[in-house]
Amino acid sequence: METSKVIGALGALAQESRLKIFRLLVQRRPDGMTSGDIARRLRLPQNTLSFHVGILARTLLVASRKV
Repeated sequence: METSKVIGALGALAQESRLKIFRLLVQRRPDGMTSGDIARRLRLPQNTLSFHVGILARTLLVASRKV
């Protein structure tokens, strides 16, 4: 991974909610979780969760898929 991408990923994880989301998803791999389950587990509003997951996805730390 190039240095600029690593810096971006570390920057994304430097926020508490995003770090919690990432840790939760790492624990749940390879199956992952639905966004609703993540929101309930972390007590985040759905729009806040979407914002944070978007940042994690842009830095290639998470990926979404249809279930």
